[in-house]
Amino acid sequence: MKAAFIERHGGPEVLKYGEMPDPVARSGDVLVDIVAASVNGADWKVREGKAGQIAHFPYILGRDFSGVVSAIGDGVCDVGQEGAYAEKIAIKAAIVAKKTDALSHVDAAAMALAGLTAICAIEDTLKLKAGETILIQGGAGGVASFAIQLSKHLGARVIATASAANHDYVRKIGADEIIDYNAVDFTKAVHDCDAVFDTVGGDVAQRSFAVLKPGGRAAFIASGPQAPKPDRGDVVALRPNVGRDRPHLERIVTLVSTGAVLPPEVTRYKLSDAAAAHQVSQSRHFRGKLVFAIR
Repeated sequence: MKAAFIERHGGPEVLKYGEMPDPVARSGDVLVDIVAASVNGADWKVREGKAGQIAHFPYILGRDFSGVVSAIGDGVCDVGQEGAYAEKIAIKAAIVAKKTDALSHVDAAAMALAGLTAICAIEDTLKLKAGETILIQGGAGGVASFAIQLSKHLGARVIATASAANHDYVRKIGADEIIDYNAVDFTKAVHDCDAVFDTVGGDVAQRSFAVLKPGGRAAFIASGPQAPKPDRGDVVALRPNVGRDRPHLERIVTLVSTGAVLPPEVTRYKLSDAAAAHQVSQSRHFRGKLVFAIR
């Protein structure tokens, strides 16, 4: 099969495209012919070795995919979650879900990890309620755009940060108020939020505590395995535990099927252009999701 893989850690240039052995469905696996796979920030962190050193090369990156089951194994077995930058993948059956006919493979691949992360942050971790106000940092990204729509579906008021070029997009998906982070200091424009969901990290994450009301809570996904420590004692910092399971994937399907969440804007790449896609992903200045159209 064709695949995009690495033989060592490094920059986008270490990504190669070529032949790899076909995977085999073992006990508890399904073998999937991949139609589309998407790029996540976690992918280039794995490529660089920031998510831990890979013990065995060559290594196929990628966590999100959509495709057609072509073979089924027996029994129960744990397998890894990587390997979607390829024409085929063998993966644990318990962490895949059936898509609807109305949802394209490209859109399904674009929404998997982004949707899982948003649901785990907004519903499971922040437990956002109707009538509350939430600030979502980096509103045009894949996770944040899902989170904006989910928050509106739950009945919350949503404030989002985005560059001026993305304001129309973020407004279209439901943000009530949008702040241009290049022109406005969000800590001076926003106050008394019940919750913050930060997808940016760095200085933005630490400054986000300033906009919370006493008793507020903030969830962080771009600050490493631990949430940053608050500089005040009357708020809570949380790190969502994003796992993979069928119920959460089926929640994504339900939200999309009912129209509560629209698929993100997608930029398509050939799998052979994986290095170029990683350069864009690592820049963090793009809208929606980057997806490999494989078949």
